[in-house]
Amino acid sequence: MSKSLKQVASEMDPLAAKGTEVLLSSVLRQHRFPIGFPASDRGLGEIVRRHTSAITIKFLTYNTFLTEAHVSLPDPFPDLRITAKPALHGRAAEIGRRIFSEYDFAALYEVMQEKQRDEILAAWGSTAPDNLFGGILTSVFAISKKFRIGRKESRTYGSKGKVTGVDVIPGIGPAIDVSLDSDFYADKGVILTEILTPVGPVEVFSTHLFFGGGFGETAEDLVNAATPFEQHISESTPAERFETQKNELNEMLAFYRAHHRAQNVAIFCGDLNIDGSDPAHFNELKNLLGSIGMKDVWADGPFANNLAGGQTSRNDDDDTKPDERDFANICTGLAANGDYCDDTRPPNHPPPPDAVGRFDYLFVENPQPSHNYNLDLTRVRRRQFRWAQPADGQFFLSDHLGLETTLLLSRK
Repeated sequence: MSKSLKQVASEMDPLAAKGTEVLLSSVLRQHRFPIGFPASDRGLGEIVRRHTSAITIKFLTYNTFLTEAHVSLPDPFPDLRITAKPALHGRAAEIGRRIFSEYDFAALYEVMQEKQRDEILAAWGSTAPDNLFGGILTSVFAISKKFRIGRKESRTYGSKGKVTGVDVIPGIGPAIDVSLDSDFYADKGVILTEILTPVGPVEVFSTHLFFGGGFGETAEDLVNAATPFEQHISESTPAERFETQKNELNEMLAFYRAHHRAQNVAIFCGDLNIDGSDPAHFNELKNLLGSIGMKDVWADGPFANNLAGGQTSRNDDDDTKPDERDFANICTGLAANGDYCDDTRPPNHPPPPDAVGRFDYLFVENPQPSHNYNLDLTRVRRRQFRWAQPADGQFFLSDHLGLETTLLLSRK
């Protein structure tokens, strides 16, 4: 049965304010057409056809705040520890339950240990969905509940951050590499999860880029107290961090070029730790991913988002910045559902330099004539994920907001 313009508009933006005027021109802009697609074919009939036959994937990309790690260094250096995040096990189990009940596909970050992976998957009982875990300390995990996963590929980044070679016995050795960037000891990288749908595979490239730091001032003082000749060791500066992130992005592009197939639509998502509200950094990121035909579907999509906003993190790992316990400064809840942010509004305070920012992204490949199907997507929304049973001072499931959309796949 044919759908009305109002029904189509509601599917594209289910949380839109009631009574909002629905314009054909706006609905048309919300759908994706390759360059050269005849204007005469971009009408309501084509839009209704797509929605009538669409295969849907409710999609989430989300940093879970499930980090814990212990790094053993040889004598005379002290071991370095990232303390387990608060309510680690309870939040992991609840994140699994939310994905089980609400999403068809989830790309997750900061799932650092097999235990947290298993706590998330416990929501499915004895029959786990198809999933791809990048491995211990990779930080990347993908779950495909609705469709099977085809190809599974991964790459660990060679770019690791700031490192200092130190002789344990001055002038004699042996030399060891010491870093105060916690990500130096991780195995961060990128994974490809290929979702097998009835109209063709969707390629999801997900990653969590380098940030640096994370051990705190106490660990820095202990490491430097044990360093011969008072050679000072420090974590990456913001400029050094950005260079490492760009190096990792270039590694990601090489991985993409090695595995992308022209007939499939590719999606790139992740916590990039690059602040999208920093114009210079964001332009470099956008241009780099634009070189492979990717578009930031939150910032460059058809919906009227306030580009001064869009922040997705309430904290970073800088000990000098305040530890914010909620998202009040970066997310004003929608009147229709306060768990989602009103993206037409700017943040409630100017974000301080090198602090919270728009770190989480969803890029989608522009439509190409070579694609075997159409991929449209509903309005991308930031979601807070309030926790109904708070514990250990945590009233939300993470210190990041999730990005949510529904993919609409239709035959050409």
